[in-house]
Amino acid sequence: MKRTMTEMQFKAELTKCEYCEARPCEAACPANCSPFDFIMAAKGGEPQDFLRSASLIMKNNPLGGVCGTVCPDRHCMAKCSHKDFDGSVKIPEVQAYIIQKAKELGGIPGFAKASVKSGKVAVVGAGPAGLAAAAVMSQNGYQVTVFEKRKESGGACNLIPEFRLDRKIIRTDIDFVKSLGNIEVRTGQAVKDPAALLKKGYNAVISATGLWAPIMPGIENQDKAVNVVDYLSNPKKYKFAGKVAVIGGGASAVDCAVTAKKNGASKVEMFILETLSEMPLSAKEREELLENGIELTNRTSVTAIKAKNGKISGLTTVKVDLVAGKKFSLKDLKTIPGTEQSRNDIKNVILAIGTRAEKRFEQTKGIFSAGDYANGPTTVVEAAASGKNAAASAVAYLSRKPAPKIKKDVKSFVELGGHNPLPVSLETDFFGRKIRSPFLLSAAPPSDGYDQMKKAYEAGWAGGVMKTAFDGGDIHIPGEYMHTFNETTYGNCDNVSGHSLSRVCGEVKKLVKEFPDRLTMASTGGPVTGNDKEDKKGWQANTKKLENAGVMGIEYSLSCPQGGDGTEGDIVSQNAALTAKIIDWVMEVSDPKIPKLFKLTGAVTSIVPIARAIKEVFDKYPNKKAGITLANTFPVVD
Repeated sequence: MKRTMTEMQFKAELTKCEYCEARPCEAACPANCSPFDFIMAAKGGEPQDFLRSASLIMKNNPLGGVCGTVCPDRHCMAKCSHKDFDGSVKIPEVQAYIIQKAKELGGIPGFAKASVKSGKVAVVGAGPAGLAAAAVMSQNGYQVTVFEKRKESGGACNLIPEFRLDRKIIRTDIDFVKSLGNIEVRTGQAVKDPAALLKKGYNAVISATGLWAPIMPGIENQDKAVNVVDYLSNPKKYKFAGKVAVIGGGASAVDCAVTAKKNGASKVEMFILETLSEMPLSAKEREELLENGIELTNRTSVTAIKAKNGKISGLTTVKVDLVAGKKFSLKDLKTIPGTEQSRNDIKNVILAIGTRAEKRFEQTKGIFSAGDYANGPTTVVEAAASGKNAAASAVAYLSRKPAPKIKKDVKSFVELGGHNPLPVSLETDFFGRKIRSPFLLSAAPPSDGYDQMKKAYEAGWAGGVMKTAFDGGDIHIPGEYMHTFNETTYGNCDNVSGHSLSRVCGEVKKLVKEFPDRLTMASTGGPVTGNDKEDKKGWQANTKKLENAGVMGIEYSLSCPQGGDGTEGDIVSQNAALTAKIIDWVMEVSDPKIPKLFKLTGAVTSIVPIARAIKEVFDKYPNKKAGITLANTFPVVD
């Protein structure tokens, strides 16, 4: 399946989300999906993140893949806090990307099958409302039979052109619903009267039969035109040559027009009562009109279809006007006398005014209505929401509990009960080594020695950096290095371990042997006296000493004031050239298998020139593992 956006576009949209506390996007979603949650869940980008995110979507909307693909911009996007700033987060496209990624990874996980209760429920109609209702009933333990009179499940979703909705998306969403268990879908089986099912052993019936009867305008020769349902059900059946007229200004009419143009019509002209801005379309649908060169003749009513020898030969039209100061509505349109026109250039007509229910059934006890059948034309997500609400009412009825209070049938807070949030693995890659989590102890008093490290490992820590150690150097640093209260106080707090590097090496060996699955690292450094030849020996000697002890990584403290009294080593990493020189000394002798981390300071005007200088050194050693850290405090204004 073709993705709705590239990986980079997807990541850009995730970054754009503000994770608003008020969650206006969730409130605006008919199915009550939470973009806040599923975007945050996917942000890690790992397979487990996509699977968890997808399960969060599907627990609220069993048609999550379809809705992500075709949802208009008037629901969640209309309430996004970025809407009036730099444009809404493209939430439906993000949702579609997540669902598709999860399906590629093996399917939507995390839903348990409910144990079956002693009750059977019939759902009439396998469209969005019927499927959502079946999902909720299944998760409540009822045996569900879905009756669909057409050959395929999916309802009106099957009328959406394939260039907008890949049929595989419909099928995989249906497969998800079926996977919830206790659901049987019977296609090709019409139900003439839902009430009759109550007499056949079903305890409740949910009627979600949709709107399949095309609305006809009542004009001459309307039977010569192709209606919207017939056309969108099988557009390849109709080989239109020449110009095609589409009567109607809604989304289905646009689908007809664009499909006809894509299938070979030389020109397509839509006759609409609205103006372009009044048409109930999404921004994407308006773009499709422009991209495909669809002509619009607005404020125009088609009064007759002309025919000759049984074939369409043209149209007659009249202009209409909207009563001043009124919003668009049919009752406020007035015909303009003298504007009648005869069009003889049109030989093909598609009637796409709308659809209605084929039949209305009597509402009796135990029968619940859902979707477009209950509410009139809605979006797919609104139909799914209505289906969930109908199921909630049916569950209450079967459980002999009070009916749920539903303020708006096309807004549902119902969730699939079998959702089991996936635990997120914290396993992290550290230069090719898998560690149990990204949380490590930094070089500080809690990591100063074997006993402290052992205690941390037993408490579950994934690793740590043993406190900075040297051989044969002073551990107390004069106060002149940092801010002090007066000349007799020190400006640092336990900067260096009181243990020698030799002792630390022995403790490293012991820890690596006892805890081979943990990341045992150590921190060290070297002299900065201005005598490069001798200083280099010190840095390299400390490096090899720790490597020979079996350390899994070494951190070099370039950001603490421990380089030497009155020299450039006060805080090494404030000096780009000095930093690069010292790192080059280390990398020259570095074991390629043991990562080296160089700890810098945030106490600089700009870290960019320092980072660039370091990168130049790293580039000299492409096969050696190295990186930088920014893990230190720095002075603040009193």
